[in-house]
This record gives sequence, structure tokens and C-alpha cells, in this order.
Amino acid sequence: MDSEKVTRKYYSKLISLPNIRILFSIDALETVLVALRGFEIGTLFFYSFLLYFVSLLIILGKRIKTTLTLISIFSAIYLILSLFPIPYVFIFGTFIPLVNYSLLVDYNEKISITLASIASLIPSIILAKLTILGIIYVLAVGISSYAYISLINRKGDKIIGISSLKIIRPFLRALSYNRNSELEDFLDKISTPTILNILTVKINDKYLVLPQIHFGMYGDIGSSKFPYQVEEFLPNSLVFHGPGSHEIDITSSKESKRIAKELLNTRFEKANFSGITQEIYGGFKFTALNFDKFTLSFVERPSKGIDDLPGALWRDMISTNNFLVDCHNESLVGEIGRKEYVTLKNYIYSKSRYLGNKKLKIGHAEGEVNCEGLCSNKVKVLSFYSIEEEKKASIIYIYANNACHGLRERIEGSLSDLTNAILVTPDDHSCTAMSFGNLYQPATVCEELISKSRELVKESLEKMEDVKDIEFGITKVKTRVVGKVISSMVEGLEKVGGFAMKTFWIPIILPYAILIVFLFIHEIIKI
Repeated sequence: MDSEKVTRKYYSKLISLPNIRILFSIDALETVLVALRGFEIGTLFFYSFLLYFVSLLIILGKRIKTTLTLISIFSAIYLILSLFPIPYVFIFGTFIPLVNYSLLVDYNEKISITLASIASLIPSIILAKLTILGIIYVLAVGISSYAYISLINRKGDKIIGISSLKIIRPFLRALSYNRNSELEDFLDKISTPTILNILTVKINDKYLVLPQIHFGMYGDIGSSKFPYQVEEFLPNSLVFHGPGSHEIDITSSKESKRIAKELLNTRFEKANFSGITQEIYGGFKFTALNFDKFTLSFVERPSKGIDDLPGALWRDMISTNNFLVDCHNESLVGEIGRKEYVTLKNYIYSKSRYLGNKKLKIGHAEGEVNCEGLCSNKVKVLSFYSIEEEKKASIIYIYANNACHGLRERIEGSLSDLTNAILVTPDDHSCTAMSFGNLYQPATVCEELISKSRELVKESLEKMEDVKDIEFGITKVKTRVVGKVISSMVEGLEKVGGFAMKTFWIPIILPYAILIVFLFIHEIIKI
């Protein structure tokens, strides 16, 4: 199951609220309309509205934008229902489910529904318009809303072993309040102890780093900033994305930084360059830097894209010293399944490293662009030239979470007369999920990036220098990762999310169905 695709699917359903100025203007206009309506049918109509507004402000605390949004929706409903002879407590009661949904970010299910119900009762209590039937109505709506949330929780508990809201709440709190520590604490509780491998290649003063770490969850959480953290300790470095997905996310940014610092203690051994090879194999395109003791192959999948290679490939890579870099340079179209895994595994075991010692030159250049989809404006180019073979390969490294279709082809095409260009992104999650709405934006087809890539490649080729020193080392680190539970969480998101998207309207509509019944009873009692 494609975790990124599933997460994007349901994350995109979250609503991005308008700014406070717009909401305040809408609420001010609607409040005036409520006041004018109050002059027609009685001032208690307006006073009840104000009491409800204050009640929501109190129970929602600092979430002013959420309160203003709820009031803007409620005002419209309040005005419409005022056209009918409905007691105020019934009108406020219809809004319990929406208020309950908003409170679930901060409170457990019982407290949320209790506060939502109390807010609905307060105007009638203070204005002495509360009836037994009104109390029963509020309780009926509250119980139906609580029953729906309990059903959602049970579905999550059945799939994952953890109730749905216990999983979702830390993510929403981190996103709503930047309470990242709560989410990292949650991740740590469900995490798995493990030992990870990190390949570090030193060529002159440049470092190529391939960690058995996925750069997630998002923002500042977990190991999202790992490439940037490595650069703090190894300034002349490129950090690549290897096989594996969110199951090898580090649980906290602090732990991620500790691991990055450990690379300073890497034990290196000498290696000799053995040539550059390029081949198409099973739908994958491989460009390999060959050394006598290891290989580093850059993996692309033209037209179908890659969104995380199978993590099990690390066992094969460590046992053979043949390493794969997931270039992550084209949005996924076709899933990577068992067949693709076997293809990649066969490539690893068939890879012959030693082709005889050869001379290598490298050149480096950096620049900046302003293009959509980049987490950093910096662009890095590292070019390799195998002298005897007269082969060139250039890595164009951008800080993005994948790339839109067309960008890879455009960059390759613009550089075909100079070098074999390889667009690489580290699957950068540092700028994903920073606001409600779309989960992330891959690097777009940007003319400025295409022209800057050519400029930087030319510069790197002009600055070529002989390689005098090649070393590599594999560092093993003990840490904790999110682990396989992430697969269960994604499965749970797909099943529970699918159910919720199909049924979320039920508890919102149900109060109006119950209202009709209670109004009928209310009329009978009056008769």
C-alpha cells in the first residue's frame, strides 16, 4: 500500500480555514442580521446567540479561528431555523456534532461531547427557557454523536490495536498548535528498537551519505530534517534517499540530530575508483559509480516514478556492498511490487564492482532558484568524469519531495550535450504538512531550475579537479524507528478514513431528524 498516496488522499480532506480578518467580517455581518432578526421576533433571540458565542469562545480557548468558523456556520443555521417556531434549546442542540468534532483535538470523547452539550444548554439555562423536553433532546443528540465517535474508535482499535482518535489527536495537535513534542512522544511509544546502517563516501573533501533512514514524518518532526542536520556536521555533503519508507522514520528530531553527529566518528577505509556504468534493467535506469570495494547506483524509473523502494533491499545491499540511491525524481504512476523488488535484488547481486582502477575527476557547484515545490532554494551539482572511459555523470540535487512529471526529462534533455544528468531529491519532508490542505507539492517544471541546472553543470565541469583520496565507511547506529506499525496505521487510515468519509454526515444530519420527532412531541404536549 502506498502510504504517501493514502495519506495525501485523506489529509487533503482537512479544511483550510480562512484568515481571521475574513471570518471576523463574515461573523460581524451575520451578527448584525441576527440582531435585526431579534428586533422582529424578540431580543431573547439575539441574547441567546451572544451567550452561545461566548460559550464557544470559553470552551475552545485560544482557537479563535475555529470559534469564528463555527459561529459563521451556526449563524446561518440559526437564522434559517428562526423562520420556524422552534425553541432555542433545540436550535443550539442541532450544532452539537460540529462543536464536538472541533473539541476532539483537545479533549477525549466524553469531555468533548459533555462540553458541546453544555454549550448548547447555557443560553436556555441563563434565560430561563429550559424545558425537560429540551434537556432530553440535547442528551439524545449528544449520545448519538458520542456513539458515532465510539464506532470510529472501535474500527481503529480492531485494525491497529489503538483507538482511532488516540492516533489522530497527536498529529492534529502538532499541526494545529505546533506541539511537536506530543507527537514525537506518541511515536516513541509505538516505536521499535533497531540498528541502522549509514554509508558515507568521502571523495576529496566531498561526502556522499546514504542512510537507512527515511526523512519523515514531516516539518520538524522525526527525521525530516536529517539531510540538513548532516550538513551541519559535514558541510560538503549530499544526503541521499535509500530504500525504505516511513517505517524507518526516526521518532524525534533530537535523536535524528544525534545520529547525524555520529557520522563524525565514521571509520573510513581506502577505496579505488573503477568506472561509471549505465544500464536499463527491468524498467529501471541505473547509473553506477563503481569502486573496488563497493558500488553506488542511482536508480530511476522513467515515466513510472519511484515513491520509496522496498526497505528489505538494505539486507542485500549490506551483504554485497552494492548500494542503491532512490533518486525520487518522478511522481509515482505504477506501484512497486514483488516483481520490481526481485528486479532490484537481482541487479544488486549481479553487480560486478571491479573493472580495473581508473582515474576520476569531480567538480562541484551551487546556486539558488525560486521554484514551487522546493523546501530550500539551494541547488547542488556534483559532476564525475571517468577519464579513461571519457564518461561523465552529474547529480543535480534539489531539496524537494519528488518531482512532477516532465522535470526530469527537461533537465536531462537540456544537459544531454554536456553530461549524463541525474536529477535527485531526498524525498524532503521538511516542508510537507505545514498547513491544512494538500499534503505536499513535488518540485514543479520550472524554467528557472532547468536553466540554472545547465549553468551549474557547466560550472562544475569547468572546476573539475583530480580525485586524490577516496574513502568509505558504514556506520551502525542503535536507535528507535516508527516501525511496521506505520503500515497498520496506513491500513487503518484507509479503512477508517473511508468509512468516516462515507458516514461523517450522519451525526450532523441526525439532530435534525431527532428535532422533527421532538417538535412533534412538543406540539402534542402543548395540545
